[in-house]
Amino acid sequence: MDLTLQNPWWKSRLEIVRDEKVNEALQKEVKVLYKLEDRSNRIILGPRQVGKTSMLKLLIYDLIINKDIDPLNICYFSCEPLRYKNDIVEVIKEFEKLSSKDSFKYIFLDEVTQIPEWELAIKLILETRLSKNKMLVATGSNALLLKKGSERLPGRNISTDLFLPLSFKEFLRKFGSEGLRQALERLGGIELCHMQKVNKAALSLSIFSDELESKFNLYLKTGGYLKAIYEVLEKGRVSEETYEIYINWILGDLAKLGKSEYIFKSVLMGIIKNYGTKFSLHSIAKDTEIGSHASVADYLDVLQSLLLINQLFQLEYNKKIPLFRKERKSYFIDPLLYSVCKGYIAGKYQDYSEDSRESLIEGIICEALARRARINLDISSSLWFYLKKKETDFVLKETDKLIGIESKWQNKVSKSDFNNFSLFKNRILLSKREFKFDKKNGFLILPAYLFLGMM
Repeated sequence: MDLTLQNPWWKSRLEIVRDEKVNEALQKEVKVLYKLEDRSNRIILGPRQVGKTSMLKLLIYDLIINKDIDPLNICYFSCEPLRYKNDIVEVIKEFEKLSSKDSFKYIFLDEVTQIPEWELAIKLILETRLSKNKMLVATGSNALLLKKGSERLPGRNISTDLFLPLSFKEFLRKFGSEGLRQALERLGGIELCHMQKVNKAALSLSIFSDELESKFNLYLKTGGYLKAIYEVLEKGRVSEETYEIYINWILGDLAKLGKSEYIFKSVLMGIIKNYGTKFSLHSIAKDTEIGSHASVADYLDVLQSLLLINQLFQLEYNKKIPLFRKERKSYFIDPLLYSVCKGYIAGKYQDYSEDSRESLIEGIICEALARRARINLDISSSLWFYLKKKETDFVLKETDKLIGIESKWQNKVSKSDFNNFSLFKNRILLSKREFKFDKKNGFLILPAYLFLGMM
């Protein structure tokens, strides 16, 4: 096994600067770089094409160029060509022979979760001398595979992190003005159940409202995928080729999982047709002639495991639990995926962000809340929608308190636009531009872009 092909910096440390991913990142006017903050072992999970490989290469760049680590003590390996779990162990053994004996070593394994029983190889490495004086970072794209594999790694010295498309707040931290970036840094973490603090934070950001609104319109087109962001900034539009790249990796992963492209396309049609509205599994099955609601449920779960969608279930208010058998909603985790998938269905790849804009914004809100609610990749224990005659778009449980959040993409809104008002003590109504705080009733009206900028 020749590791030198994937580690050209072993021959010359400056080869890391010439790496395609690193060179591309360094050439950008607005650079998105990464630094290694500690030496802990971790598995990093994120969807395809989100930039995991670039992130690993930029971590290596940081080690070699900024921290002056001996390149011979850093190993990168893409696991895509590997077939068996033992191949992973052989990579580490081969690296052992080539690297310095007594120095600390850094190992980066890309897309390791595609290999059957990958977790057994990681377990062996962590339990033997192969882990001595080493930091291991492994990436993967399938949450289902990771979840099943992680169950075999209890108590091991390894953590799991998510690497997702940039949220709107992260987007602002990278591409906002210096003043806005500094204001976001000063905000820190915000607990939504403390309405006065949320209002105060929103006021501090409101001086940047024009920039926030402008950047939000850009974000609706690009989402948090760097390739799309740079294309719009540099060329004014996302190319058809980029949309096709994203749909092709989705189809490739589905093929590896033995899933039908026909059923996948049918389920996507159901999601987009019902975007932002509740639906039943039976209705999707009937409308698309899939035949079985169980197949619809299976494909929705697969799309969620590939970190493409969020499934939002209804809330049983008294018990604070999800109603899995009732109607549900589905949103893409990133607005770019809406255009990607709609283009795939329509047979024409283009920007569809003007379509169903209010529902598209609901999807961004859902993902922003989901990032506060995810536990072991599941959001159903802390984030729902509520339905009793009228619907409340989102209900978030935070510090054991329920926060009702309603989205109305219109200029003028009022208390009457918040459904089930009396049910919640903490209420946030997201508007197009209106900003108002009713301290007495615990009711905050915020522009959606201002709320999302704080999240």
